[in-house]
Amino acid sequence: MHWGPYEIFSVVSGVLLVILALLPGQPVGRGWPLVGGVALAGYGIYVANQTTGTYYFPVWIFIIPVGAIIYLIVAMMKGRNRA
Repeated sequence: MHWGPYEIFSVVSGVLLVILALLPGQPVGRGWPLVGGVALAGYGIYVANQTTGTYYFPVWIFIIPVGAIIYLIVAMMKGRNRA
């Protein structure tokens, strides 16, 4: 296994998305963060297990998870303020 910064970031951001999607107080649309988190973590693990070949990590793999994590935290805080 080869764990470089791209693989680690992909798995960590995927796990964070899954955790935030499962926390209580999230808005109704928690399915997409759950699917995205599983996909990111799965792709990071898949690439870490490869021994040959070239794999592509687009710049969006760093932007979309951070934006989604921020969105989920803000949505959860807004939901708590209403209650």
